[in-house]
Amino acid sequence: MANLRGGSFEKQIKDAFHRLEKFGESRHGKNSHATHSVGLAEKRSMFLRDYKAFAEREQIAEKLNQSMNDTNINKFLDERLLWLARSTQENYIRSFSSMLKGLEEANVTINISKNIFNDKVAQLKSHNSIPSFRGDRAIKNVEEVIKELYEYRYESGLLADIQNSLGLRISEGLELISQPEKYIQNGEVVGIIGKGNHEYEPKEISPELVAKINLVETIPHQNTFRSDLSIITQNEHTPHDFRFTFSLKQFETKIQEGIEYHQALKEVSIELNHSREEMTHYYLKRA
Repeated sequence: MANLRGGSFEKQIKDAFHRLEKFGESRHGKNSHATHSVGLAEKRSMFLRDYKAFAEREQIAEKLNQSMNDTNINKFLDERLLWLARSTQENYIRSFSSMLKGLEEANVTINISKNIFNDKVAQLKSHNSIPSFRGDRAIKNVEEVIKELYEYRYESGLLADIQNSLGLRISEGLELISQPEKYIQNGEVVGIIGKGNHEYEPKEISPELVAKINLVETIPHQNTFRSDLSIITQNEHTPHDFRFTFSLKQFETKIQEGIEYHQALKEVSIELNHSREEMTHYYLKRA
C-alpha cells in the first residue's frame, strides 16, 4: 500500500481523483468502488476538498490519507454533518466510506477501523445527534437584547441593531452612523472599509434601519456601547458577539435554502469581509 503522491494537499487530491477515475470501464462482475460517472466524480471531488479544508484547519502535516485515522475522521464528520439534514448525513457518510474503499482498492493506505462508518450511521439511526462543535459566542436572544438596549440607550440599541443586521464590526457600525449620507445609497450600504483595508461588498439595508440611523443626534462611543451591553447581558456578551450571531444566522439560512456547504461558507465570508473562508469557519465554530 502507498501514500497519495504530491507535496501539497491540492496535488494529493488530484492523485486521489486519478486513482479513482474509471470512466467508461464496465463494472459487470466487479465489486468496484472506483469512480465510474461524472456525477460521482463531482461528488467525490467535494468530499476530498471537504477533508482538505478540515486538514488545513487542524494544521495537519501528514499526507491526507495518512491523517485519515479514527480520531480525525470522527471529528471531520461531526463538523461536516452538523449542518445537513439527517437523511443527507447518512448519504454523506456512506458515500465518503465508499470513496475511501475505492482508494484502498487503488493501493492507497487508509488506516481507519473497519466499522467506523457503520457505527456513525447507527448513531444517526438511534436518533443521537451528531455532537455540536459550536461555542457560545452567538447571542441566542439577540432581538430581546437589542430591544432592551434601545430602551436603555437609543444609540447603543441602534449600534447593536446595525451589527446584527449587517454583520459589521463596532468601529464600522460607528462609521456608518457618523456618515450615513456617504455610505447609504439606493437601499444599500456601500464603501465601508473593514479590517486590512478591505472594502465590504454592498449590503442591503432596510428602510426601517435607515430611518433609525437618521434619528441619531449623538454619536455613541465604543466604551459606552460596551458598558451598556455588559449591563444588559450581565457580562455574558461583548459587541463582537453580534458578528458571531450574524455569521451563524446567515449560514444556517443559506443551508436551509439548499445552498451547498462550501458555497454557503464562501458567501458568509464575503458578507463578513473575511479574506479567508477559514476565518468564517472559526466564527461558526465559536458561535
